[in-house]
Amino acid sequence: MPIREKEDTMKWDRSFEIGIEAIDNQHKKIFEHLLAIENSVAKKDPWHILHFFLTQLTEYMKFHLAVEEALLEIVRYPDREAHCASHARIIEQMATLEDQLKNKPSGKNLVGFFEDWFVRHVLASDRDYAAYVAKEFPALSGAASA
Repeated sequence: MPIREKEDTMKWDRSFEIGIEAIDNQHKKIFEHLLAIENSVAKKDPWHILHFFLTQLTEYMKFHLAVEEALLEIVRYPDREAHCASHARIIEQMATLEDQLKNKPSGKNLVGFFEDWFVRHVLASDRDYAAYVAKEFPALSGAASA
């Protein structure tokens, strides 16, 4: 499941999907926000432009995480407390990312955040709750159409 290609740009891959369409669509949107930031860093845009993209990402992440937490509450996901705690850590990491990019814009900062959020959170813990949803509430996941 390649995240980067030859030109070293983040690319969405269907293997990233967790099987809940609304959540997958939101993950794609977050991915697009991350790509906009990556492009801004690569172009060495002034801080106000980079900050604009970071603000968009932060606001969308807050929305997405609230949606995810509501879903976990509705389906009574057994590990929702720990999952929601990881969301709080992601928001903290975003503040750190903003500080790092303000002081020294670097793709390295972005890649670190991306790997933490996407690889560890989406490809690991989000897949855990998606498996629970598919088993307990198949109508909410792609399992219903499979």
